[in-house]
Amino acid sequence: MSEKVQLDKVMGVRDYFMLGFGSMVGVGWCVAINNWISSGGGVLITVISFALVTLMIIPIGLCYAEMCPAMPVAGGVLAYSYKAFGVKASFITGWLALLAYVNVMPWEAIYINDVINYLFPQMLTGTPLYTLGGAAVYPRSLLFGLLLSGLMIFINWRGTRIASKVQNFCCYLMIVGAVIIAVFAFAKCDLSNLTPIHQKLLGKNLSSIPACMMAVFALAPFHFSGFDTICQGAEESSKGINYRKLGKVIVFGIAITGAYYCLMLMSAGVAYPTKAFVLLNRPSICYMFVVLYPGITGRVLYVITLITALAGLFSTWNGFYIAGARLCLGMGRARMLPKSFMKIHRKYKTPVAGNILCGAACLAGPVVGIGLIDPLSIIGSFAFVVCWLSSAAACWKIRITDREMERPFKIPGGTAVMKLACLFSTVFALICILPFSPGYMGSVAVIYLVVWCALGVSVYLGFAKYRSRFPLAEIEETLFEGLRKDENVS
Repeated sequence: MSEKVQLDKVMGVRDYFMLGFGSMVGVGWCVAINNWISSGGGVLITVISFALVTLMIIPIGLCYAEMCPAMPVAGGVLAYSYKAFGVKASFITGWLALLAYVNVMPWEAIYINDVINYLFPQMLTGTPLYTLGGAAVYPRSLLFGLLLSGLMIFINWRGTRIASKVQNFCCYLMIVGAVIIAVFAFAKCDLSNLTPIHQKLLGKNLSSIPACMMAVFALAPFHFSGFDTICQGAEESSKGINYRKLGKVIVFGIAITGAYYCLMLMSAGVAYPTKAFVLLNRPSICYMFVVLYPGITGRVLYVITLITALAGLFSTWNGFYIAGARLCLGMGRARMLPKSFMKIHRKYKTPVAGNILCGAACLAGPVVGIGLIDPLSIIGSFAFVVCWLSSAAACWKIRITDREMERPFKIPGGTAVMKLACLFSTVFALICILPFSPGYMGSVAVIYLVVWCALGVSVYLGFAKYRSRFPLAEIEETLFEGLRKDENVS
Protein backbone atom coordinates (compact mmCIF):
# COMPACT_ATOMS: atom_id res chain seq x y z
CA MET A 1 0.00 0.00 0.00
CA SER A 2 1.43 3.37 -1.02
CA GLU A 3 2.28 5.94 1.62
CA LYS A 4 -0.32 8.67 2.14
CA VAL A 5 0.73 12.00 0.61
CA GLN A 6 1.03 14.89 3.06
CA LEU A 7 1.52 18.60 2.65
CA ASP A 8 5.15 19.75 2.57
CA LYS A 9 6.53 20.60 6.03
CA VAL A 10 8.80 23.52 5.14
CA MET A 11 7.46 26.68 6.83
CA GLY A 12 9.36 28.34 9.66
CA VAL A 13 8.34 31.17 12.00
CA ARG A 14 9.81 33.84 9.69
CA ASP A 15 7.98 32.34 6.72
CA TYR A 16 4.69 32.51 8.60
CA PHE A 17 5.27 36.14 9.54
CA MET A 18 5.93 36.98 5.89
CA LEU A 19 2.84 35.00 4.87
CA GLY A 20 0.57 36.94 7.24
CA PHE A 21 2.17 40.36 6.87
CA GLY A 22 2.43 40.06 3.09
CA SER A 23 -1.18 38.92 2.84
CA MET A 24 -2.40 41.93 4.83
CA VAL A 25 -0.32 44.72 3.29
CA GLY A 26 -1.38 44.82 -0.32
CA VAL A 27 -1.74 47.85 -2.54
CA GLY A 28 -4.55 49.83 -0.90
CA TRP A 29 -2.05 52.23 0.68
CA CYS A 30 -1.02 53.23 -2.85
CA VAL A 31 -4.05 52.97 -5.14
CA ALA A 32 -6.98 53.25 -2.70
CA ILE A 33 -5.50 55.81 -0.31
CA ASN A 34 -7.57 58.60 -1.93
CA ASN A 35 -10.72 56.73 -0.94
CA TRP A 36 -9.38 56.06 2.56
CA ILE A 37 -8.66 59.72 3.22
CA SER A 38 -11.86 61.01 1.62
CA SER A 39 -13.93 58.47 3.59
CA GLY A 40 -12.25 59.68 6.77
CA GLY A 41 -12.73 63.33 5.88
CA GLY A 42 -9.03 64.02 6.41
CA VAL A 43 -5.67 62.39 7.04
CA LEU A 44 -5.58 62.60 10.84
CA ILE A 45 -9.09 61.15 11.24
CA THR A 46 -8.14 58.32 8.89
CA VAL A 47 -4.89 57.61 10.74
CA ILE A 48 -6.69 57.57 14.10
CA SER A 49 -9.37 55.29 12.63
CA PHE A 50 -6.78 52.84 11.29
CA ALA A 51 -4.98 52.88 14.63
CA LEU A 52 -8.24 52.12 16.45
CA VAL A 53 -9.08 49.35 13.98
CA THR A 54 -5.64 47.85 14.65
CA LEU A 55 -6.33 47.87 18.40
CA MET A 56 -9.77 46.30 17.80
CA ILE A 57 -8.37 43.55 15.58
CA ILE A 58 -5.58 42.59 17.97
CA PRO A 59 -7.98 40.75 20.38
CA ILE A 60 -9.32 38.88 17.34
CA GLY A 61 -5.78 38.04 16.32
CA LEU A 62 -5.11 36.78 19.86
CA CYS A 63 -7.94 34.25 19.44
CA TYR A 64 -6.32 33.01 16.24
CA ALA A 65 -2.98 32.99 18.04
CA GLU A 66 -4.37 30.57 20.63
CA MET A 67 -6.21 28.34 18.15
CA CYS A 68 -3.58 28.13 15.41
CA PRO A 69 -0.74 26.43 17.35
CA ALA A 70 -3.27 24.31 19.26
CA MET A 71 -4.79 23.00 16.00
CA PRO A 72 -2.22 23.46 13.21
CA VAL A 73 -4.31 21.90 10.45
CA ALA A 74 -5.30 22.88 6.91
CA GLY A 75 -8.62 24.66 7.03
CA GLY A 76 -7.86 26.79 10.08
CA VAL A 77 -11.13 28.58 10.91
CA LEU A 78 -13.10 25.64 9.54
CA ALA A 79 -11.46 23.28 12.05
CA TYR A 80 -11.91 25.66 15.01
CA SER A 81 -15.60 26.07 14.30
CA TYR A 82 -16.02 22.32 13.73
CA LYS A 83 -14.52 21.45 17.12
CA ALA A 84 -16.57 24.10 18.93
CA PHE A 85 -19.95 24.03 17.20
CA GLY A 86 -20.15 21.05 14.84
CA VAL A 87 -20.63 20.57 11.13
CA LYS A 88 -23.32 23.16 10.32
CA ALA A 89 -21.55 26.11 11.91
CA SER A 90 -18.28 24.86 10.46
CA PHE A 91 -19.72 24.80 6.96
CA ILE A 92 -21.09 28.33 7.30
CA THR A 93 -17.70 29.57 8.48
CA GLY A 94 -15.83 27.67 5.76
CA TRP A 95 -18.23 28.77 3.04
CA LEU A 96 -17.88 32.45 4.00
CA ALA A 97 -14.11 32.08 4.27
CA LEU A 98 -14.15 30.59 0.78
CA LEU A 99 -16.17 33.60 -0.41
CA ALA A 100 -13.55 35.91 1.09
CA TYR A 101 -10.65 34.07 -0.54
CA VAL A 102 -12.40 33.65 -3.88
CA ASN A 103 -13.06 37.41 -3.79
CA VAL A 104 -9.51 38.41 -2.94
CA MET A 105 -7.85 36.49 -5.76
CA PRO A 106 -9.65 38.23 -8.65
CA TRP A 107 -9.36 41.49 -6.64
CA GLU A 108 -5.58 41.14 -6.61
CA ALA A 109 -5.49 40.04 -10.25
CA ILE A 110 -7.48 43.16 -11.18
CA TYR A 111 -5.32 45.55 -9.20
CA ILE A 112 -1.94 44.10 -10.13
CA ASN A 113 -2.94 44.43 -13.77
CA ASP A 114 -4.18 47.96 -13.08
CA VAL A 115 -0.83 48.96 -11.56
CA ILE A 116 1.06 47.44 -14.50
CA ASN A 117 -1.08 49.59 -16.76
CA TYR A 118 0.27 52.69 -14.98
CA LEU A 119 3.81 51.58 -15.75
CA PHE A 120 2.92 50.75 -19.36
CA PRO A 121 0.03 52.97 -20.53
CA GLN A 122 0.16 51.37 -23.99
CA MET A 123 -1.70 48.45 -22.41
CA LEU A 124 -4.81 50.62 -22.52
CA THR A 125 -4.67 51.47 -26.19
CA GLY A 126 -6.83 50.15 -28.98
CA THR A 127 -10.53 49.35 -29.04
CA PRO A 128 -11.96 48.02 -25.75
CA LEU A 129 -13.29 44.49 -25.90
CA TYR A 130 -16.22 45.37 -23.63
CA THR A 131 -17.24 47.49 -20.64
CA LEU A 132 -18.14 46.05 -17.24
CA GLY A 133 -19.08 48.04 -14.15
CA GLY A 134 -18.45 51.26 -16.07
CA ALA A 135 -14.82 50.38 -16.88
CA ALA A 136 -13.44 49.30 -20.26
CA VAL A 137 -11.45 46.07 -20.65
CA TYR A 138 -8.68 46.31 -23.28
CA PRO A 139 -7.23 43.32 -25.16
CA ARG A 140 -3.55 43.87 -24.22
CA SER A 141 -4.39 44.48 -20.59
CA LEU A 142 -6.62 41.40 -20.50
CA LEU A 143 -3.94 39.19 -22.05
CA PHE A 144 -1.24 40.45 -19.68
CA GLY A 145 -3.53 39.95 -16.68
CA LEU A 146 -4.20 36.38 -17.72
CA LEU A 147 -0.45 35.76 -18.09
CA LEU A 148 0.18 37.11 -14.57
CA SER A 149 -2.59 34.88 -13.25
CA GLY A 150 -0.94 31.95 -15.00
CA LEU A 151 2.36 32.78 -13.26
CA MET A 152 0.63 32.80 -9.86
CA ILE A 153 -1.00 29.45 -10.62
CA PHE A 154 2.37 27.99 -11.65
CA ILE A 155 4.12 29.19 -8.47
CA ASN A 156 1.51 27.67 -6.19
CA TRP A 157 1.16 24.48 -8.21
CA ARG A 158 4.88 23.79 -7.86
CA GLY A 159 4.76 23.78 -4.08
CA THR A 160 4.89 25.66 -0.78
CA ARG A 161 8.68 25.98 -0.81
CA ILE A 162 8.77 28.15 -3.94
CA ALA A 163 5.60 30.06 -2.98
CA SER A 164 7.16 30.86 0.42
CA LYS A 165 10.37 32.13 -1.19
CA VAL A 166 8.36 34.40 -3.50
CA GLN A 167 6.42 35.66 -0.46
CA ASN A 168 9.56 36.47 1.51
CA PHE A 169 11.16 38.31 -1.41
CA CYS A 170 8.06 40.45 -1.99
CA CYS A 171 7.85 41.34 1.70
CA TYR A 172 11.47 42.47 1.81
CA LEU A 173 10.77 44.70 -1.20
CA MET A 174 7.72 46.17 0.58
CA ILE A 175 9.66 46.98 3.70
CA VAL A 176 12.57 48.62 1.86
CA GLY A 177 10.17 50.54 -0.38
CA ALA A 178 8.15 51.81 2.59
CA VAL A 179 11.30 53.19 4.23
CA ILE A 180 12.28 55.06 1.05
CA ILE A 181 8.75 56.43 0.58
CA ALA A 182 8.57 57.65 4.19
CA VAL A 183 12.00 59.28 4.13
CA PHE A 184 11.38 61.28 0.97
CA ALA A 185 7.82 62.19 1.94
CA PHE A 186 8.73 63.42 5.41
CA ALA A 187 11.57 65.43 3.87
CA LYS A 188 8.78 67.65 2.45
CA CYS A 189 6.91 67.79 5.76
CA ASP A 190 4.51 70.70 6.24
CA LEU A 191 2.08 70.17 9.13
CA SER A 192 -0.32 72.76 7.71
CA ASN A 193 -1.13 70.19 5.00
CA LEU A 194 -3.07 68.27 7.63
CA THR A 195 -5.59 71.08 8.15
CA PRO A 196 -8.51 71.41 8.24
CA ILE A 197 -8.78 68.16 10.17
CA HIS A 198 -12.31 67.42 8.90
CA GLN A 199 -13.53 68.39 5.43
CA LYS A 200 -15.71 67.20 2.55
CA LEU A 201 -13.55 65.31 0.07
CA LEU A 202 -14.33 63.75 -3.32
CA GLY A 203 -18.00 64.61 -2.93
CA LYS A 204 -18.41 62.51 0.22
CA ASN A 205 -20.70 64.37 2.59
CA LEU A 206 -20.16 62.72 5.96
CA SER A 207 -21.14 65.54 8.28
CA SER A 208 -19.50 64.36 11.49
CA ILE A 209 -16.18 62.91 12.56
CA PRO A 210 -17.83 59.77 14.07
CA ALA A 211 -19.59 59.11 10.73
CA CYS A 212 -16.26 59.43 8.91
CA MET A 213 -14.61 57.05 11.34
CA MET A 214 -17.40 54.49 10.84
CA ALA A 215 -16.88 54.71 7.07
CA VAL A 216 -13.18 53.91 7.58
CA PHE A 217 -14.11 51.10 10.00
CA ALA A 218 -16.15 49.54 7.20
CA LEU A 219 -13.33 49.45 4.64
CA ALA A 220 -10.34 48.87 6.95
CA PRO A 221 -10.98 45.21 7.92
CA PHE A 222 -10.60 44.18 4.27
CA HIS A 223 -7.08 45.63 4.33
CA PHE A 224 -6.21 43.74 7.54
CA SER A 225 -7.58 40.43 6.35
CA GLY A 226 -4.73 38.06 5.82
CA PHE A 227 -3.43 37.18 9.28
CA ASP A 228 -5.67 34.10 9.09
CA THR A 229 -3.63 32.82 6.14
CA ILE A 230 -1.11 31.70 8.78
CA CYS A 231 -3.76 29.43 10.28
CA GLN A 232 -4.72 27.97 6.91
CA GLY A 233 -1.11 27.06 6.19
CA ALA A 234 -0.16 25.93 9.71
CA GLU A 235 -0.12 22.26 8.73
CA GLU A 236 3.01 22.90 6.67
CA SER A 237 5.11 24.02 9.62
CA SER A 238 8.61 22.57 9.71
CA LYS A 239 9.64 19.97 12.26
CA GLY A 240 10.56 21.46 15.61
CA ILE A 241 8.86 24.82 15.00
CA ASN A 242 8.22 26.87 18.13
CA TYR A 243 4.41 26.96 18.21
CA ARG A 244 4.33 29.62 20.92
CA LYS A 245 6.21 31.95 18.59
CA LEU A 246 3.81 31.01 15.79
CA GLY A 247 0.93 32.38 17.89
CA LYS A 248 2.84 35.58 18.64
CA VAL A 249 3.60 36.10 14.94
CA ILE A 250 -0.12 36.52 14.18
CA VAL A 251 -0.54 39.37 16.66
CA PHE A 252 2.79 40.98 15.78
CA GLY A 253 1.84 40.92 12.09
CA ILE A 254 -1.41 42.79 12.79
CA ALA A 255 0.41 45.46 14.77
CA ILE A 256 3.08 45.93 12.10
CA THR A 257 0.44 46.14 9.37
CA GLY A 258 -1.42 48.86 11.27
CA ALA A 259 1.83 50.77 11.72
CA TYR A 260 2.61 50.38 7.99
CA TYR A 261 -0.75 51.84 6.96
CA CYS A 262 -0.51 54.74 9.41
CA LEU A 263 3.02 55.51 8.20
CA MET A 264 1.92 55.64 4.56
CA LEU A 265 -1.09 57.82 5.41
CA MET A 266 1.01 60.27 7.42
CA SER A 267 3.69 60.33 4.73
CA ALA A 268 1.13 61.50 2.20
CA GLY A 269 -0.60 63.78 4.70
CA VAL A 270 2.39 65.85 5.78
CA ALA A 271 3.96 66.04 2.31
CA TYR A 272 0.95 67.20 0.26
CA PRO A 273 -2.23 69.24 0.90
CA THR A 274 -5.09 66.82 1.54
CA LYS A 275 -7.65 68.37 -0.79
CA ALA A 276 -5.17 68.30 -3.67
CA PHE A 277 -3.86 64.84 -2.82
CA VAL A 278 -7.23 63.07 -3.08
CA LEU A 279 -7.66 64.57 -6.57
CA LEU A 280 -4.40 63.09 -7.85
CA ASN A 281 -4.67 60.26 -10.36
CA ARG A 282 -4.14 56.78 -9.00
CA PRO A 283 -1.68 55.64 -7.78
CA SER A 284 -1.72 58.85 -5.77
CA ILE A 285 1.56 58.54 -3.86
CA CYS A 286 3.39 57.92 -7.13
CA TYR A 287 2.05 61.12 -8.69
CA MET A 288 2.65 63.01 -5.45
CA PHE A 289 6.37 62.32 -5.79
CA VAL A 290 6.37 63.48 -9.42
CA VAL A 291 5.01 66.86 -8.24
CA LEU A 292 7.15 67.12 -5.10
CA TYR A 293 10.40 66.17 -6.85
CA PRO A 294 10.40 67.50 -10.42
CA GLY A 295 12.79 65.77 -12.78
CA ILE A 296 14.60 62.45 -12.52
CA THR A 297 14.26 62.14 -8.72
CA GLY A 298 10.48 62.26 -8.92
CA ARG A 299 10.41 59.69 -11.74
CA VAL A 300 12.68 57.32 -9.81
CA LEU A 301 10.50 57.66 -6.70
CA TYR A 302 7.44 57.04 -8.90
CA VAL A 303 8.91 53.74 -10.09
CA ILE A 304 10.11 52.73 -6.60
CA THR A 305 6.62 53.34 -5.20
CA LEU A 306 5.03 51.32 -7.99
CA ILE A 307 7.46 48.45 -7.47
CA THR A 308 6.64 48.52 -3.74
CA ALA A 309 2.93 48.42 -4.61
CA LEU A 310 3.45 45.52 -7.01
CA ALA A 311 5.36 43.61 -4.33
CA GLY A 312 2.45 44.16 -1.93
CA LEU A 313 -0.05 43.03 -4.52
CA PHE A 314 1.88 39.91 -5.42
CA SER A 315 2.46 38.95 -1.77
CA THR A 316 -1.24 39.33 -0.93
CA TRP A 317 -2.28 37.43 -4.03
CA ASN A 318 0.20 34.65 -3.29
CA GLY A 319 -0.72 34.47 0.40
CA PHE A 320 -4.43 34.14 -0.23
CA TYR A 321 -3.83 31.60 -2.96
CA ILE A 322 -1.88 29.47 -0.46
CA ALA A 323 -4.62 29.88 2.17
CA GLY A 324 -7.55 29.37 -0.18
CA ALA A 325 -6.21 26.08 -1.50
CA ARG A 326 -5.68 24.79 2.07
CA LEU A 327 -9.17 25.86 3.09
CA CYS A 328 -10.55 23.80 0.18
CA LEU A 329 -8.44 20.86 1.39
CA GLY A 330 -9.97 21.19 4.86
CA MET A 331 -13.51 21.37 3.46
CA GLY A 332 -12.77 18.26 1.39
CA ARG A 333 -11.55 16.41 4.48
CA ALA A 334 -14.74 17.42 6.32
CA ARG A 335 -16.76 15.98 3.37
CA MET A 336 -18.24 19.41 2.62
CA LEU A 337 -16.81 19.39 -0.89
CA PRO A 338 -16.21 16.51 -3.35
CA LYS A 339 -13.66 13.83 -2.53
CA SER A 340 -11.30 15.29 -5.15
CA PHE A 341 -10.66 18.24 -2.80
CA MET A 342 -8.87 15.87 -0.41
CA LYS A 343 -6.22 15.02 -2.98
CA ILE A 344 -2.65 16.26 -2.50
CA HIS A 345 -0.27 16.27 -5.47
CA ARG A 346 2.17 13.41 -5.02
CA LYS A 347 5.19 15.29 -6.39
CA TYR A 348 4.57 18.92 -5.38
CA LYS A 349 2.60 18.21 -2.16
CA THR A 350 -0.01 20.87 -2.83
CA PRO A 351 -3.85 20.60 -2.77
CA VAL A 352 -4.90 19.68 -6.31
CA ALA A 353 -8.57 20.69 -6.54
CA GLY A 354 -8.03 23.69 -4.24
CA ASN A 355 -5.29 24.98 -6.52
CA ILE A 356 -7.56 24.56 -9.55
CA LEU A 357 -10.40 26.49 -7.90
CA CYS A 358 -8.08 29.30 -6.78
CA GLY A 359 -6.54 29.40 -10.25
CA ALA A 360 -9.97 29.82 -11.82
CA ALA A 361 -10.68 32.73 -9.45
CA CYS A 362 -7.38 34.36 -10.46
CA LEU A 363 -8.17 34.03 -14.15
CA ALA A 364 -11.58 35.65 -13.60
CA GLY A 365 -10.01 38.90 -12.34
CA PRO A 366 -8.63 40.34 -15.60
CA VAL A 367 -11.88 39.35 -17.36
CA VAL A 368 -14.02 41.22 -14.81
CA GLY A 369 -11.85 44.35 -14.82
CA ILE A 370 -11.53 47.29 -12.40
CA GLY A 371 -15.20 48.33 -12.64
CA LEU A 372 -16.42 45.83 -10.03
CA ILE A 373 -13.63 46.35 -7.52
CA ASP A 374 -15.73 48.15 -4.86
CA PRO A 375 -18.41 45.44 -4.46
CA LEU A 376 -15.65 42.80 -4.31
CA SER A 377 -13.93 44.77 -1.53
CA ILE A 378 -16.93 45.29 0.74
CA ILE A 379 -18.33 41.77 0.40
CA GLY A 380 -14.88 40.37 1.10
CA SER A 381 -14.63 42.58 4.18
CA PHE A 382 -17.97 41.33 5.50
CA ALA A 383 -17.10 37.67 4.89
CA PHE A 384 -13.80 38.04 6.72
CA VAL A 385 -15.31 39.68 9.81
CA VAL A 386 -17.98 36.97 10.10
CA CYS A 387 -15.16 34.39 10.06
CA TRP A 388 -13.38 36.42 12.74
CA LEU A 389 -16.53 36.31 14.87
CA SER A 390 -16.87 32.55 14.39
CA SER A 391 -13.23 31.91 15.30
CA ALA A 392 -13.34 34.17 18.37
CA ALA A 393 -16.54 32.47 19.58
CA ALA A 394 -14.97 29.04 18.93
CA CYS A 395 -11.88 30.00 20.90
CA TRP A 396 -14.09 31.16 23.78
CA LYS A 397 -16.17 27.98 23.84
CA ILE A 398 -13.21 25.60 23.50
CA ARG A 399 -11.43 27.37 26.36
CA ILE A 400 -14.46 26.49 28.53
CA THR A 401 -15.29 23.01 27.22
CA ASP A 402 -11.78 21.66 26.67
CA ARG A 403 -9.57 23.03 29.40
CA GLU A 404 -7.10 20.18 28.98
CA MET A 405 -6.31 21.00 25.33
CA GLU A 406 -2.62 21.68 24.84
CA ARG A 407 -2.25 25.39 24.06
CA PRO A 408 1.33 26.45 23.25
CA PHE A 409 0.05 30.05 23.27
CA LYS A 410 -2.63 31.21 25.72
CA ILE A 411 -4.32 34.59 25.46
CA PRO A 412 -3.33 36.98 28.25
CA GLY A 413 -6.60 38.05 29.85
CA GLY A 414 -8.36 34.82 28.93
CA THR A 415 -12.08 34.84 28.10
CA ALA A 416 -12.40 38.60 28.66
CA VAL A 417 -10.26 39.20 25.57
CA MET A 418 -12.25 36.59 23.64
CA LYS A 419 -15.48 38.42 24.51
CA LEU A 420 -13.95 41.66 23.26
CA ALA A 421 -12.97 39.91 20.03
CA CYS A 422 -16.58 38.74 19.55
CA LEU A 423 -17.88 42.24 20.26
CA PHE A 424 -15.50 43.98 17.85
CA SER A 425 -16.17 41.42 15.10
CA THR A 426 -19.91 42.00 15.50
CA VAL A 427 -19.43 45.78 15.28
CA PHE A 428 -17.44 45.43 12.04
CA ALA A 429 -20.11 43.14 10.57
CA LEU A 430 -23.00 45.46 11.50
CA ILE A 431 -21.25 48.45 9.95
CA CYS A 432 -21.21 46.54 6.65
CA ILE A 433 -24.83 45.34 6.61
CA LEU A 434 -26.93 48.02 8.31
CA PRO A 435 -28.47 50.21 5.55
CA PHE A 436 -28.17 53.41 7.61
CA SER A 437 -24.46 52.82 8.27
CA PRO A 438 -21.90 54.97 6.39
CA GLY A 439 -20.13 51.69 5.57
CA TYR A 440 -23.21 49.87 4.19
CA MET A 441 -22.15 47.38 1.51
CA GLY A 442 -24.78 48.44 -1.06
CA SER A 443 -27.29 46.58 -3.21
CA VAL A 444 -24.78 44.94 -5.59
CA ALA A 445 -22.83 43.39 -2.71
CA VAL A 446 -26.07 42.31 -0.98
CA ILE A 447 -27.23 40.51 -4.12
CA TYR A 448 -23.81 38.87 -4.44
CA LEU A 449 -23.98 37.73 -0.79
CA VAL A 450 -27.51 36.33 -1.14
CA VAL A 451 -26.54 34.38 -4.27
CA TRP A 452 -23.44 32.98 -2.55
CA CYS A 453 -25.45 31.94 0.52
CA ALA A 454 -28.09 30.28 -1.67
CA LEU A 455 -25.32 28.39 -3.46
CA GLY A 456 -23.93 27.39 -0.07
CA VAL A 457 -27.28 25.94 1.02
CA SER A 458 -27.36 23.91 -2.19
CA VAL A 459 -23.82 22.62 -1.66
CA TYR A 460 -24.45 21.74 1.99
CA LEU A 461 -27.65 19.84 1.26
CA GLY A 462 -26.22 18.32 -1.91
CA PHE A 463 -23.36 16.70 0.00
CA ALA A 464 -25.40 15.71 3.05
CA LYS A 465 -25.96 12.17 1.76
CA TYR A 466 -22.28 11.82 0.80
CA ARG A 467 -21.27 13.03 4.28
CA SER A 468 -23.66 10.61 6.01
CA ARG A 469 -21.81 7.63 4.52
CA PHE A 470 -18.83 8.32 6.80
CA PRO A 471 -18.76 7.85 10.58
CA LEU A 472 -18.28 11.11 12.45
CA ALA A 473 -15.08 9.80 14.03
CA GLU A 474 -13.61 9.12 10.58
CA ILE A 475 -14.45 12.62 9.34
CA GLU A 476 -12.87 14.19 12.41
CA GLU A 477 -9.80 12.02 12.10
CA THR A 478 -9.36 13.13 8.49
CA LEU A 479 -10.05 16.81 9.20
CA PHE A 480 -7.51 16.86 12.03
CA GLU A 481 -5.04 14.48 10.41
CA GLY A 482 -2.43 17.23 10.16
CA LEU A 483 -2.53 17.68 13.92
CA ARG A 484 0.76 16.62 15.42
CA LYS A 485 2.74 17.46 18.49
CA ASP A 486 6.32 18.49 18.06
CA GLU A 487 8.79 18.36 20.90
CA ASN A 488 9.61 22.06 20.77
CA VAL A 489 6.34 23.85 21.59
CA SER A 490 7.49 26.05 24.41
